[in-house]
Amino acid sequence: MSGRIYEGAAGEKRKNVGQLLWRIIVTLAFVGCVLFIWHNSMESAEISSGRSGRVLEAVNDILKPVGREVVTEHFVRKLAHFLEYALEGALTILLFAAYRLRFQKRFWAMLLVGVATAVIDESIQFFSPGRAPGILDVCIDMQGFICGMFLVATAGIRRNLRAGRRADNG
Repeated sequence: MSGRIYEGAAGEKRKNVGQLLWRIIVTLAFVGCVLFIWHNSMESAEISSGRSGRVLEAVNDILKPVGREVVTEHFVRKLAHFLEYALEGALTILLFAAYRLRFQKRFWAMLLVGVATAVIDESIQFFSPGRAPGILDVCIDMQGFICGMFLVATAGIRRNLRAGRRADNG
């Protein structure tokens, strides 16, 4: 009998350590993502445009042999907004899940995280040389954020459905 208690306690300790490690990883990834977004907004227009230009050149080099139209810097910049915030949206759901904050009850809180990040992001641009904040960018940011949330939520639902089918069959 004491062996079972010991096994259960050890298993519980491993579970708690794993959960703590997962929380640390997701929290650091989330904070790193937000800091990356805000750091990009602190850069001057010249530096930001230079980075976008390098990405634009690489994308166009890939697309030219395929016979596609040339992508513009404006498209690259807006896509970067979308993708940064898609990552943040995905990490936000993982963060809430890691701390066992249920999605259904916290959906609006998660959206508020995205809106706050986007508004702060655009506000930072007031102080960046040659940059200006834009409402359109906040809208693009939130579209990316919601898509990232949706992708992770959908993956989680599918995983839970598969786990439920295995439990029913097992």
